[in-house]
Amino acid sequence: MQKLILDAFYQLNLETHDLKALTRASPSNCQVNFELGIAEEDTFNFLDKEELHRLQKSLEEGETPRILDFFCATRYHTTTQNGKTKPLRFDYALLRFTFQRRTMEMFVVHERGTQRIPLEDLVTFLINCINTELIKKGLKTLTVRRVRTL
Repeated sequence: MQKLILDAFYQLNLETHDLKALTRASPSNCQVNFELGIAEEDTFNFLDKEELHRLQKSLEEGETPRILDFFCATRYHTTTQNGKTKPLRFDYALLRFTFQRRTMEMFVVHERGTQRIPLEDLVTFLINCINTELIKKGLKTLTVRRVRTL
């Protein structure tokens, strides 16, 4: 499962999405990009191709971690009528995945920013990204049992 999450988040770092695809509470003509990094000791490493390969190799060689922590920067931008891109304020969130024998829990903390995407919508979107990777591998998709926000 950890490898699939890494694959999904690496792919997400490469894509641009229309904010309306993530949440109904969005301004018109707004796109979103994610910059996801994985925690390693006291820092976060951006999940690029090199980091993805290093982590996958580490997972293949060693014990599977029971916790994965990520930093998620959500970048928003709109396109003006003359075609120029106008950046908007970022959101920063911390993600933690904990793995048990047959379950996985995901914890999300909104660190700072305008929170244009409600946490419930962010969780749903991220789970859908992971499910896309599971479907590619012919595996059973994740089922969300409960979402609770404070």
